Amino acid sequence: DTSLSVQLHPLVLLTISDYITRHTLRQQNGPIVGAVIGQQNGRSFTLEHAFECKVSAQDGEVKLDQEWFSDRIEMYKDVHKAPALELVALFALGPVDGPQPAHLPMLRQVRQLLSSDSIMLLLFHPEMVDSLQGGKLPISLFESVEEIEADQLQLRFRELQYEVETGDAEMIGVDFVAKGGGTATAVRKAEIHSPTTSGSKEKKGKGKGKAKEEDGDTNETTSTHHLSAEDDELISSLNAKVNAIKMLNERLDLIRSYLTSLPPSYLTDSTLKDMPENANYTLLRSVNSMLSRLPLLTSPKSDSQAASNQKEKQDVHLTSLLANLTRSVAEAQSLSSKFHVVQRERANR
Repeated sequence: DTSLSVQLHPLVLLTISDYITRHTLRQQNGPIVGAVIGQQNGRSFTLEHAFECKVSAQDGEVKLDQEWFSDRIEMYKDVHKAPALELVALFALGPVDGPQPAHLPMLRQVRQLLSSDSIMLLLFHPEMVDSLQGGKLPISLFESVEEIEADQLQLRFRELQYEVETGDAEMIGVDFVAKGGGTATAVRKAEIHSPTTSGSKEKKGKGKGKAKEEDGDTNETTSTHHLSAEDDELISSLNAKVNAIKMLNERLDLIRSYLTSLPPSYLTDSTLKDMPENANYTLLRSVNSMLSRLPLLTSPKSDSQAASNQKEKQDVHLTSLLANLTRSVAEAQSLSSKFHVVQRERANR
């Protein structure tokens, strides 16, 4: 069997879902296009992380911003070095029938930019979201294959099977999102209402100057409370961290209340000889195991940390001084060359 073996991680699905949700609620224009990075080992691929891409229309075709895309790929490679991750797929919206001609320019551009023929295409099918049953995902994965037809290379697609693979950290994130989704509410598109007759009359009665002043105040208030995309993402990230801390605090309070409700143990009180009857030893062993792992999570000693920080600071200063020294030497050489030119011209006169 020469087909590809693909493992899809839930973080990719969460990123795509979040991107589509923000794109819809903000009523943004343009296509939804992104990239997926993962590992490649022969015919085996993993799809681990995804990010949205900046696109632009060129000659009636939707293509990626090449400079922005190259910089973003290098950033992700710098972050994910062990294990090393690389671009393995593009994601976009598409029908159930498969890739459309609009997907070809982007895919060809990425294949040419990265000099790779193994870039896959992940399509999300919005029309299938409300009709799916049995845990099936509204996505399809395609492998791009070049075939010769009429003495010309044609790009064809072959649908691939994939497996959903997850780690412990991803399971925690998916569980948190699933619990939050149970209390989420759908946000409908805001309707624009025309002003009422009474409001118009009241505005006319106040005079043009007063009306303009109120309009200015309204516009100023609207612009003041408008959040940019970066601020919105920062608030979402902070809210997620706050909710995680609250959940951790609730779990700790629950464990503390359970432990305080237990009767004294014969291990700590010599007057007791019988074991308590209502003790859950499985839970107690889990609590003891968690407490035994706490020393492993403590931060290193402050002295070693301070020494490490001081060493890094010195390395940065040394690098800066070397750069300044190199620049000064170059300027001195340039000045010396100019001086010799001036002296030679004077001697020739």
